[in-house]
Amino acid sequence: MQALVTGAAKRLGRAIALELHRNGARVAVHYRTSRKEAEETAALLGGAPLIQGDQAREPERIVRDAARALGGLDLLVCSAARFEQAPADTLPREQFETMLATNLTGPFYLMQAALPLLRASRGSIVTLLDVCGTTQVWKGYAHYAASKAGLAALTRLLALEWAPEVRVNGVAPGAVLLPEGMDAGRLAKRIPLGRIGAPEDVARAVLFLSKEPFITGEILTVDGGRSLNP
Repeated sequence: MQALVTGAAKRLGRAIALELHRNGARVAVHYRTSRKEAEETAALLGGAPLIQGDQAREPERIVRDAARALGGLDLLVCSAARFEQAPADTLPREQFETMLATNLTGPFYLMQAALPLLRASRGSIVTLLDVCGTTQVWKGYAHYAASKAGLAALTRLLALEWAPEVRVNGVAPGAVLLPEGMDAGRLAKRIPLGRIGAPEDVARAVLFLSKEPFITGEILTVDGGRSLNP
């Protein structure tokens, strides 16, 4: 399997790249500005190719460079994303549009650019979503929730349009990598499985969806049951 993982330099993207590599995939490590972390990830993968670029501005070039480095493409994982808090009543247009460009428009055009390659390989796409925008919404995250809700809708729509050649699925993590200052112990008490998630939990879900040939258009929530106990 030849896989491009966007945002693979660190955090969830790195965990996904490592999981795919452990299971035999050749992975291209995409990053925008985190070159040092991307080089560390590439080293962990035994010298994976590095693909630098802004997915909101140059998605076609990112896909082209990755496919050239890998010798083809079987899997696109849209993991790179922006996350920030801002109250809706004072949210500037520029900040809203930047969020959509990074989390929605960029991934769409990455998927579009990858489509001919994935059709040729009968490959698949996995988008990284969030429980915020799929099963929940959070105060102070209007632009983030809108971007993830839009990507969730696109995930299902493209699964319908691009079948049967290309499968498209999404993973919606819950509490996995918490923002600074959040009380992990208090939050864990509201999670039925009793713990905060690990990046590897999400990575295994991505691997599962990448390999199952009769699943498309699904959004797999990985939150320990938190959505059941809002």
